[in-house]
Amino acid sequence: MATKTRLYLILLLAGALALRVAITQRSVCLVSGYTVENLPAQLASQSGVNLPLSPFEVALLSPDGGRIIQRRYGHGDTILWLAAVQSRSDWRVQHPPQICYTAQGWRIEEQASRTLHDKNARAYGVQRMIASKDGERRVVYYFYTDGRHWTASYFSRVLHSFLDRAVYASANTWVLIQVSTPLSSGDADARLKSACLELFAAASGTATR
Repeated sequence: MATKTRLYLILLLAGALALRVAITQRSVCLVSGYTVENLPAQLASQSGVNLPLSPFEVALLSPDGGRIIQRRYGHGDTILWLAAVQSRSDWRVQHPPQICYTAQGWRIEEQASRTLHDKNARAYGVQRMIASKDGERRVVYYFYTDGRHWTASYFSRVLHSFLDRAVYASANTWVLIQVSTPLSSGDADARLKSACLELFAAASGTATR
């Protein structure tokens, strides 16, 4: 390795270490952000029913002080399932949902980004995927928000959180939200799009995308 390259590498590592120390020692202001309390009791004109959590799900966020909510809206082919994972400091627990789906035996058939527009032409990014298991197929939309930022990208969610801490000395509460429905009719995507727009509308009007 050339001397100049070695010097650049040492300076880069030293800078990264200094930044890490500065962030660790810096006083960080806790901001409420977006929380599971913002989730609507009704979605797609149907009342929600909270579903029980497994002991693993309850324990998952206990060190972080986060929460997990699973909720069902309606029944039959038009049923909507909502899952929300809230976290303030440990972004690792909000890993992309396809990891959990795969771990539970689901097969991810498709996955792609999609942009939704509300009635005011504001754009919101979501991730869309189709998952199948034992003959059942579901369409899933998911996104991350802290009430100010909306993103379908896990990398972007982590980057926003890091910049808030490093630059603005604030730690916001983030929520990973996913909604899903059976892929048994032609309007499955339309129902999920409508549900997501309701979720966006229920949040802070100061969010940026």
